[in-house]
Amino acid sequence: MIFVMAAIIIFSIPGLILIWSTAYVKSIKKENVPWKLLVSLQLLLIIAGMIVHIYLLRSYEFPLLQTRIETWVSMGIILLICGFMLVLNLIITKKLGSQSPTHNSKVVKIITGCFALYFFIIFFIAAPLGEKVAFAVSINEAIEAANKTNNEEFSIVLVNSEKDCLRRSSQYCRNQAYKNQYFIKNNMGKKQEVQVKLRALNSNNKEMKVIDSKIMTLKPGELQLLETEETNEDASVWNKYSFQTDGKVYQYQQKIRFRDPD
Repeated sequence: MIFVMAAIIIFSIPGLILIWSTAYVKSIKKENVPWKLLVSLQLLLIIAGMIVHIYLLRSYEFPLLQTRIETWVSMGIILLICGFMLVLNLIITKKLGSQSPTHNSKVVKIITGCFALYFFIIFFIAAPLGEKVAFAVSINEAIEAANKTNNEEFSIVLVNSEKDCLRRSSQYCRNQAYKNQYFIKNNMGKKQEVQVKLRALNSNNKEMKVIDSKIMTLKPGELQLLETEETNEDASVWNKYSFQTDGKVYQYQQKIRFRDPD
């Protein structure tokens, strides 16, 4: 979540500069706003973001684009927000008239276009970038931890057990479940089908959940996110998790079954 928020804030810098500028000039006038600086800065951020996306594609094989469902949801949010602004602008313009000194329909349309562009950048470049970086960090941590137990047939590693929120004291965050990311690595010298039964424990070693993984096929030395029936198949790989629990997982027990593929 921290990586996502950091990416969103960084890509929002041009917009923050625009708000700061217009707060002093009190009107959007071309000569008063540093448009060239803002456009150049935004283009620089987009180019830098795409370079990182391409790096993650080559290094971790993360797809450049989100899943089709995630794309439609993002586009729907953008259309809903900007459509509401345009409809509201149309209603106010008809009520006050196009020559009203208190309402400038053209300025509202420009602002709406800026919002549409901003949300597009956030939903399709910034937020996925933060999510990909966070998942890449999880993979690196899993590899490091799995290498310490490579004397076993399979390494099971819990990398994250956390909520998707920053303000832990908020009501929204208190109602959120913990998302747990487990990884499994095949330490055998041959391809195997494997299934894991996990028993998740809290800080007092009390059982919170017992769950079976899906039957997964792993190549020699391959590391994958451990998937269960709770893993969302429609989510991008960087948005997936193994399963949810009401509390944070501190300890876990495992039982592994494996066989040669048919």
